[in-house]
Parts: sequence; structure tokens; C-alpha cells
Amino acid sequence: MNEGFGKTIKLFLLWCGLFLALPIIGAIIGRFFTSHANYEILKWMQLLGYVLIIIVFFGKRYVELSFGRIERRMIWPVVGMSVLIAASQAFVLFTALFLLGVDPSDLGEDLERLQRLVSGTAGILNGCIFAPIAEEIGFRGLILGGLLKTRCRPWIAILISALVFASFHGFGAHFVTAMLFGILVGWLYWRTGSIIPGIIIHMVNNSLTAIDLSGQPHAILWLILVVSLLLFAYCLWWFGKKCNITKQDLIL
Repeated sequence: MNEGFGKTIKLFLLWCGLFLALPIIGAIIGRFFTSHANYEILKWMQLLGYVLIIIVFFGKRYVELSFGRIERRMIWPVVGMSVLIAASQAFVLFTALFLLGVDPSDLGEDLERLQRLVSGTAGILNGCIFAPIAEEIGFRGLILGGLLKTRCRPWIAILISALVFASFHGFGAHFVTAMLFGILVGWLYWRTGSIIPGIIIHMVNNSLTAIDLSGQPHAILWLILVVSLLLFAYCLWWFGKKCNITKQDLIL
């Protein structure tokens, strides 16, 4: 087995242990309390797990918290473009669903779970701040970054990391949206060499899970969809142009 690949597997297993163990402990403890207290205990234990992941993986430098190939003068434009990407792709998804006559709440328990995740103090800290950081460490910093270091073709590495990311988020309709999201932030990680754009997009995306466009006229929804698509396409073009990949960076 390639030494680099073996290290990636070991680090991801460590990440999984921190990511899953504390919520499981919280669920066991919560069985002795009411359903509301049970859920609150679970969320606080999740938060503790996320914090430990951040401390361990950034502290030990298993994953670098840096802007990679992004030039210093481009830092704030990158932050702004990342926010715009997150907002535009969220509006594209939700307006498309409404235009198709699908209420996002009908997508099942996955979306409901996400909405509950960002409720309350622990939920907001989890869903909007710490979970995005911890997940980008695992799925982009470890899996995608590790695969790229083993000379894996970029498109294969991006698809694998997106597939694992989507699998952690359930199956059905939400699996598809998570897969597309994973491909998007994976491509950005490859272009920039940094998990920071993905963290920003992940934070904004999770913060917009409660978007409600119901009751809007179809004309308004179409306008929102077209503007969001144009904005999304422009942001991707901007990243592709500004974050150039050199021959040394290409992994064929």
C-alpha cells in the first residue's frame, strides 16, 4: 500500500472516531432524559467532537489552515466570492424545487434534521460554524488532499471525496445535493490548495437551510433562478481564472 494513502486512511479513521464517538456517547446518555433533553445532549456532544477535531488536526498540522495558492491581495475577494457561491447555489436549488412544484420540506427527514441541527445555541454553533470546519477537515483536507498527494487524478479524487461526503449525509434526494456540493467545494480545494473557501461556503450554505420562498409568484422565482445561475457561473469562472493551476500543480 502507498505510504501516503495508508497515512490518509489512518488519519481519516481518527477523524471518524472523533466525529462519531462523542455523539454516540451523547445518544446513550440522552436515553435517560426526556426527548428534548436527549436531543440537546446529543448536539452538545457533537459540538465537543467538532472542537476536538479542529484542535487535533490543526494543532498537529495534519491539515493546513492556509490560503494555499491564493495570493495575499486576493484573500478578501476569495472570501467574498465564496459567500456568493454559497448563496447563489442555495437559491438555485430552492427556486428550482419550487418551480418544479416540490416543497423542500417534502425531501424527507434529512432536511428536517439539518433544520433542527441549526436550532438553539448548540445547533447554531454546530451547523453554522464548527460542523463545516470539521467536515472540511475530513472530506477535503484529509481525503481529497491525501488522494491528490498520492498522484491520484484530480477528477477521480474529487469524485471519491464527494461520494464519501454525500454518504455521511444520508441517501435519497439529500445524497444528490450533498454529492453536488462535495464536487463543488472539492474543485475549489483543488484550484486553491486551501480548505478555507470550502469552509466559508459550507458555513453560509448551512446557515441558509431554512430558506423559504413559498408564496412567491413564478415570475419572481424564475428571476431569482436566472440571476442566481448567472452569479454562480460567474463566481466559478472567476475562481478558474484567478486561481491558476501551473504545470507543477497538475496531477494527471
